Amino acid sequence: MVKTLTTNNSNVLNDDVLRPVYFLKIEFPSSTVYLNSSDRNITFDGNSYLGAGQIGTLSDIEETSELQANGIKFTLSGIPTTYLSVALTSEYQGSPATQFLGFLNSNYTLVDDPFIIFVGKVDTMAISLSDTATIELDIENRLVDWERPRISRFTNEEQQNLFSGDKGLEFVDSVAEKELFWGVDN
Repeated sequence: MVKTLTTNNSNVLNDDVLRPVYFLKIEFPSSTVYLNSSDRNITFDGNSYLGAGQIGTLSDIEETSELQANGIKFTLSGIPTTYLSVALTSEYQGSPATQFLGFLNSNYTLVDDPFIIFVGKVDTMAISLSDTATIELDIENRLVDWERPRISRFTNEEQQNLFSGDKGLEFVDSVAEKELFWGVDN
C-alpha cells in the first residue's frame, strides 16, 4: 500500500518532539466506532474519535517484501462489564476497519489530516472477564481475501443468485446428459 505524507505531516518529522496519534475506525453494521490512541477526543474527517489512550493498544503492522496478508490486533482493557452487551450482541465479523496515523502539534491539535496505514476486516473478537473486561479484536489485512477460493458453477441456480430472472443458463441441466449425434442421418 502506498503511504504518502502531506507536506505538513512530513515537516513535523523534523521537529524535536514528535507526537504521533493512531486513529482506528471500525464500521460495524449497527454503528461505526471511532477511537484514537491519545488521552483526549479528536475530531477528524467530521467524526469525533474517542481517546482510548490508556485502555487501548494496537499491535505493530508487519510489512514484508513478499505479498502476504499480515493482520493487526486491537486490545481494549479495563472496560466496565456493564458495557459488554454491545460487544456481545454486535455482528462484528467482516466489518471494515481502517487505521490512520496523524501527528499532533504542541497545542495537541492535528497538524494535518492523518493518512491511512492499514485497511482490513474484523476477523475474531475474544472477551476476557474479571472485575473489568478485556476485548481483543483480530483485524485481518484485506489481502487475505486473495487466499480464499472463489467457487462458481455454471448452473441455473448460481446464475439466478447472481442475476435474478436471467435465463442464460436455464437449459444447462437438460443438455449436460443429452446424447448428440453429429453428421449422422436418422
